[in-house]
Amino acid sequence: MIKKTIAFLVLASAAVLFWFAFAIWTGLYSVYSVPPTTGEPDGSTLIVAREEGEPMFNSPQYKPPPKKVERSGGIGFGSMVRPKRPLDQRTLVELPYIEWVYQKSLEVPPEETPAN
Repeated sequence: MIKKTIAFLVLASAAVLFWFAFAIWTGLYSVYSVPPTTGEPDGSTLIVAREEGEPMFNSPQYKPPPKKVERSGGIGFGSMVRPKRPLDQRTLVELPYIEWVYQKSLEVPPEETPAN
């Protein structure tokens, strides 16, 4: 009985880890890292529901690249910019602070080259 319980727990844990890895890779979730500060001395790493335009690794110090303005000769239609939901409403899991994730959020994204 104990072997079956342990096997079930291992299988369930593997399935949950696979789901979170898959969801981060496909863009459903994002990893948000809050470094230690005076207000939060331990810091934290959050798995959050990803908003449109949000990077895979994010932090309060993340600076998004400037948006390129494309001028066309006619009237352009685009999607309306929706306000982002606060982190506390999007947080799925709170983990301890992970330095690697924070450093990853500070990396400058590579320049996107248009496909010709």
